[in-house]
Parts: sequence; structure tokens; C-alpha cells
Amino acid sequence: MKHLSIILISIFIVSCSSPNKSNTEQSAPVEDQSSIVEKPSADSSYVFFNHPADGASVPSPVYIEMGVSGMVVEPAGEVREGFGHHHVLINQTSWPEGSVIPMSDSTLHFGKGQTDTTIEMEPGEYTIALQFANGVHSSYGEKMAASITIIVE
Repeated sequence: MKHLSIILISIFIVSCSSPNKSNTEQSAPVEDQSSIVEKPSADSSYVFFNHPADGASVPSPVYIEMGVSGMVVEPAGEVREGFGHHHVLINQTSWPEGSVIPMSDSTLHFGKGQTDTTIEMEPGEYTIALQFANGVHSSYGEKMAASITIIVE
């Protein structure tokens, strides 16, 4: 009787651990996709202003919140496809593709990967633009630029 109990328990354990034959799906290992970035394209990647809105009247210092879709913001340094950082252009709309954006009073660099800033501006009407560039400040051109008009009070 003791042997019969051991056999029955063994059969029970084997039957519980065997795969369900009615399930035809097999699980594939799940890859960590946190570091996967789609390659940028003119159709899917773009920059935008979260703040201020086009046509807004704003006080100085002007608060600017920068956004990007389809690419990843990272500090300047390494050149990697699909990555870059913001530049704010004052009274300009874009910087030529492939050209290095110089640092000046009208071309502001955010090479630490910043996505917002405040800028002291005199009263008046301005065109401000976001220009996305790679790790060595080489512009992605018009396709990765966006401009708005603001009035500084």
C-alpha cells in the first residue's frame, strides 16, 4: 500500500508539472526596451514649445519650456543617431542642417540637456526658435526646428 501511495503521488506531481498541451502559444523572452530609440526621420521627429504659446505676451525674464518628439535629449559630447540637445535662436527660424551652431547672444546652447530656461529680454516683438542639434552642436536643420512669435512686455 505504501508503494501505491508513492506511485500515485508521483503521478500527481508529474501531471501537475507537465505543460498544458492545449496551449499552443510559447513565451518569448522579454527584452529590455528602455534603451531602444527609433531612428529619427523628418516625418516623425520634431521640436515644439511647451511654453510660451505662439503670439503670447510675456514678462521678462521669459520662461521657455522646450519639447522634442521622436528623439532623445542628452548632454552635448557624443554624437549618437536619434539624440541631441536644444538651442534657442532669437530672431531666427532655423539653422542650416549640418552646420555647427555658434554660441552667441542670439544662439543659446542648452548642452547640458536642459529642457527649460528663463531669458532676460528687452520689451518688444521677437521670433524665437528651437533648433535641435547633435552632440557637437551640428544642426539637424529645418526639420528639427520650430519658431513662434512672442511679445515681451
